Amino acid sequence: MEKPLTQTVPQFEVVTDIEVFLSLQQEWEELWQAAQGTPFQLFRYCLHVLREVAIPTGASLCCIVGRKGGRMIFAWPLIRYREYLWMTVRPLAPDTSEPSDVLVAAGEDADSLVSAGWSALVSSGGIDIINLPMVRQDSALHRFLLRPKRLSRGERRVIGVARLMQYRTWAEYRGTLADSFRKRQDYDRRRLLKAGDTKFFSAPDNPSGAAYVQTMLAWKNQWAARVGAVGDFFKEPYQNFLRKIAADPSFGQSFRVFVLTLNGEAIAVNLVAISTGVVVGMQTAYDPAYAKYTPGSLLLEYVLEWAFENRRDVDFGSGDSKYKSNWTGGLGYMCTDFRIGVSRWGRTAFAARALQRHYESLPLRIASGPVGRALKIRRGKKADGPPSPRMRET
Repeated sequence: MEKPLTQTVPQFEVVTDIEVFLSLQQEWEELWQAAQGTPFQLFRYCLHVLREVAIPTGASLCCIVGRKGGRMIFAWPLIRYREYLWMTVRPLAPDTSEPSDVLVAAGEDADSLVSAGWSALVSSGGIDIINLPMVRQDSALHRFLLRPKRLSRGERRVIGVARLMQYRTWAEYRGTLADSFRKRQDYDRRRLLKAGDTKFFSAPDNPSGAAYVQTMLAWKNQWAARVGAVGDFFKEPYQNFLRKIAADPSFGQSFRVFVLTLNGEAIAVNLVAISTGVVVGMQTAYDPAYAKYTPGSLLLEYVLEWAFENRRDVDFGSGDSKYKSNWTGGLGYMCTDFRIGVSRWGRTAFAARALQRHYESLPLRIASGPVGRALKIRRGKKADGPPSPRMRET
C-alpha cells in the first residue's frame, strides 16, 4: 500500500517565533547527529547567537525547517535584519566570518531540499537581499546559488587549511615548514623557556575556560584601542556571546580553550571549535607585554600538534593573514561570498553599488587611458624645461 503523498513530499515552514524555535531542540539535535553537523550548527550554539547577538542588535529569527513524514530532515538557521534601506537575511551566526550551510538528514537529496528551502524563504516575503558568506564550493548550497540568474554578486576566496592528516608524524609535517619560520619558532620557544616556568595546555571545563576567554577579550580590546580597530567583534553583544558559549557546559568538547602561561599567568589564549576531522580556529590573542616571544604563534603550534595527535586537520577560518600561509603552505578549500537580490528594491542596491564602483574607478581609468598618458607626457616636458620664476626664487 502506497504512503499518502503528504508523507513523502517534504513540507517546509519558516520559524520566526522564539518559543517555536525552542520546541525544535530535540529533533534538531537528532538531525545534527544524523547529518554530522559542525559545532556552528548545534542548536545551543544557534540559540546563544539568537539571544546574545541577533536580538540585542535588532535582528529577528528566520529559520527554515523541512519535514518529511513528520521527521525533521532539513534545517537552515537564518536571521533577518535591516541593512541601511534594505531587509537582509544572513546565517544565524555571530558575524559573517562563519561558513554558510544547511543541515540535511543522511540519505536525503540535498540539492532538491536546498531548492525547496530557498523557495520557502523567498516566498515568505519582506526580504530584499540574502547574504551568504563562505559557501563551500563542494556544497549543495553552492551548486544551487550558481544557477543562471541567481547570482547578484559573488566573491571567491580560499580558506587556509593545514592538511595534517596526510603526514605520518608531527616531525614530518613540521619539516615541511619554511626553514626561516621553523627556526624562528624554535628560537622564540627557547627564549620563553628561559624567561620562566612555561606551560601549554587545554583549559579545563568551565568556569576556568570562560575566565581565560575573558582575558583574551581584554587583550583584544586593548589592541583595538591602540590601533583604532573597529568591528562587530569589539562590540559587547559579540563578546558576551563568546563568554556565554565558553561558560556553557552543554557543549561538551565542541569548543576548547588553549592557553599558554608564563610563571602561572596566561600570556596567550586560543579558542577553537572541534568538528569531525577538523579543528576550526575562532579567536586568539596574546598579552602585548610579551610580544617579543611571539606567544600567539607558539600557542598556535601547540594547537596544531594537539590536532595532529587527535587525528584532525586545522581550518584557519576567514581572513588572509600572512601567518596562516606559514602553517598551511597555501593549501585550503574554495568558497564564495554570495549576495543575492531577491526583490526589485534589493536589486537596486547592486545597481547603486555598481554605479558607485564605476565612478570610484573613473580617475584611475582616465589616468591609464590616452588622456592620462597625454597629461603625463605634457607634465614631463614641463619638468624638463627651464625652471619657472617661482622655482628660481626658492
